[in-house]
Amino acid sequence: MLKLSRKTSLKNGPIPGNGRFFAALATGALAFTLAGCGDINNSWEVKGGGYFKYSINGSEKYTIELDREDCEPTQYNRHYFTFKTQLVKSNRGDQFAVMVNNPSTSGKIKPVSEASINGKFQNVTWMLQNFSTEAPLVGDSSYVHFDEIIPDSLWTANIELYFKDCRNDECDDDLPPVHVSGRFRYWVAEEDR
Repeated sequence: MLKLSRKTSLKNGPIPGNGRFFAALATGALAFTLAGCGDINNSWEVKGGGYFKYSINGSEKYTIELDREDCEPTQYNRHYFTFKTQLVKSNRGDQFAVMVNNPSTSGKIKPVSEASINGKFQNVTWMLQNFSTEAPLVGDSSYVHFDEIIPDSLWTANIELYFKDCRNDECDDDLPPVHVSGRFRYWVAEEDR
């Protein structure tokens, strides 16, 4: 162990190895700081994207990450908000599509279940569970509650959805609905603002 003496002065020269130690310490601190900031331009806040954390019928929590193109926030010429998760992003084989008309933070909003797309009515809010058949919304208890909307940058909501049970590749009206409860958060890409 190196013993330091109070009598050591610059006149006697630097403490052996001490300058190298502090230089190495400063270099290490700088490298650590830069490594921590290295992914800052790859964050959701910059490149866009987010997540949907959810449970099915009160089960454990699952997360599906959202890419920039998985969501369409409202714009000056579009009055709806929609997101669609990618099946390949789910470990369980779950996929969700959700559409909300005129989103706001004023309360619970019922999601749009069907819409006319190219002249044909289609389900626009649905789920796949474990790679199964597309399950439509059922009942009137489903809602999306946005608690934070910054139109050009951030959308955050609590989501409660009820779907027809279609787990065995066919929908069964006799089974109780599948309840999906979750939290959604999406950042608009910096270049789209």
